[in-house]
Amino acid sequence: MTSPPTRDPIETLSARRLEVLGLLAKGLTNAEIAHVLGVTPGTVRIHVSAVLAHLQLTNRVEAAAAYVAFESGPRRVTEHLRRPAIAVLPLRSQGDDPHTQSLAAALTEDLASSFARWCWFPVISTLASAHPTWEGRPLAEVAEGLGARFVVSGTVRMTPGGVRLSLRVDDHQVREHVFVEQRDAAWSSLLEETDELCRSMVAATYPSLIQRALATAADASLSPDLPAWELAHYAMRLRARRERSANDEATVVLERAIAREPALVLAHYATGLLAYDAILNQWGDPSPATARLERAAKRCHELAAGCAEGHFLEGRYLQTTGEWGAAIEPLRSAIVRNPSYAVAHATLAQSLQATGAAEESLMCMGHAMRLGPGAFHAGMATLHFMQGHYADAYAAALDALRRTPRYAFARALAAASAWHLGDLTHGRAQLVELRRAHPEFRSESFALTFGAQVEPVERLSRALDALA
Repeated sequence: MTSPPTRDPIETLSARRLEVLGLLAKGLTNAEIAHVLGVTPGTVRIHVSAVLAHLQLTNRVEAAAAYVAFESGPRRVTEHLRRPAIAVLPLRSQGDDPHTQSLAAALTEDLASSFARWCWFPVISTLASAHPTWEGRPLAEVAEGLGARFVVSGTVRMTPGGVRLSLRVDDHQVREHVFVEQRDAAWSSLLEETDELCRSMVAATYPSLIQRALATAADASLSPDLPAWELAHYAMRLRARRERSANDEATVVLERAIAREPALVLAHYATGLLAYDAILNQWGDPSPATARLERAAKRCHELAAGCAEGHFLEGRYLQTTGEWGAAIEPLRSAIVRNPSYAVAHATLAQSLQATGAAEESLMCMGHAMRLGPGAFHAGMATLHFMQGHYADAYAAALDALRRTPRYAFARALAAASAWHLGDLTHGRAQLVELRRAHPEFRSESFALTFGAQVEPVERLSRALDALA
């Protein structure tokens, strides 16, 4: 009879002590680990001593080495390789210029390296993806041959001032495009820009890939051993329900993700989104949620200064303090860093409308709708309401409620729009449903948060008060 394989001692550590070991291996001090886990440094010292004794090691350096060896062990690597793979195909050079051809080859390698550095997906070797066997073959056939679910392809071509990189990512399991984008780099700063170019494009598409990879996973799969990435995306799926209980659960899940990976930008970003949702829908005391939103914006700025997330959350924070005009600059900055950031376009549209820039506001909302067709019914309802187009606002709010029936703010918009249309029957029916599902929602709290002096906010509050 074959005896069962011997378990690594690290696998027998408690969940908390495994967290301590992982943070220790990242070079954090006891005080820093205590801050991350929300415990005292003395408690961390006890855990560290217990971990060293359990693993029969004498110091932190040995413990860190043991953890790295554990994470890179054959079984853990096997688990990693079971995940959907990414193949980066050779970027095509548009033109015969040898410099452009060389640049295309270099950018292909840089993109593959950038995807690999993010660590969640296995990345097919470029030696395999660049093999002449695949030249001229359909992408679906190449994906199947390489064993890759996601295929990255694109072109590099000369422009008057430099080069243009066009990138496309396809999900061949469901035969859909995930990401289409193009970016320019100037010849004068090409060496400095190409690495940032690849990194920013990978950063922009990676969350979508993770979300797709986990979309079919059942909620019951959530376990204490899930990596921080999976915890963060599980929380994002909970957020899509637009319900208070889901928001509370997601916030707890994100705390676990951040404890496991303190520098995970996605977890801090999601924390900020959840905090904003809690403020908007009046799910509890707004003060701690506002503080979480502000902290999340700052952490995203600190951890990824060149990315869009921190700027977007800063704009959202300023809106929640009634500073709609001040929110415009950070929201523009978010869009500059990620032109495909649909929700940033929609949020900027709202700030522009609140400050009187109606024409540009409509243009920005059009960008959001193009980037996320069908995804911005509540945003469009908000914009129509701000412009006084109450029939359109009511219709868009109902569209949003069909998708997420417990969306408190969309329900408030529907009620207020109906009142402004003189339709008291439907307005009162919407208010009754709002109070039934969300008894804590108050018009005065909404005005206090988003600025009673802002004219559209005043109109919404007045309508809800009149209906009540």
